[in-house]
Amino acid sequence: MSTVELKIKGYHLDLFGRVSNQRFLDFLEDARWSYLDTIGLNYDEFAKRRVFLAVVNITVNFRAPSFLGDVLIIETMVDRIGNRSITVKQKMYNKKNQQIILDAEVVYVIVDLATGKSIPIDNEIRQLWLELSNKKNTH
Repeated sequence: MSTVELKIKGYHLDLFGRVSNQRFLDFLEDARWSYLDTIGLNYDEFAKRRVFLAVVNITVNFRAPSFLGDVLIIETMVDRIGNRSITVKQKMYNKKNQQIILDAEVVYVIVDLATGKSIPIDNEIRQLWLELSNKKNTH
């Protein structure tokens, strides 16, 4: 599991003074990339393999709003590794009162740059993700 902390700033807010749903998606994506960095599985690694990681499904359950000055914690972890997809779960909560802001499930596939089609997850990639799922890092 990886944990990322962030503080809500003015530019994160919508016209109603709350963090917008779109901004939450940005926070989740940043946390997922931080998670991948913990094992060195980053843009360079994908480029070297001539593949990219594509989100094919994301389900977000918004539970509570967040406001200026809130400090949010985002937990990210691998849930399942299949033959052709990887499922990651994320939870975001308010550090001060532990209130859950949202939870999410993200499904990835690995896409071949040459064909534009998803490919099976090879043993090396599977091992990197398994290693990631067993690590407990905080950023």
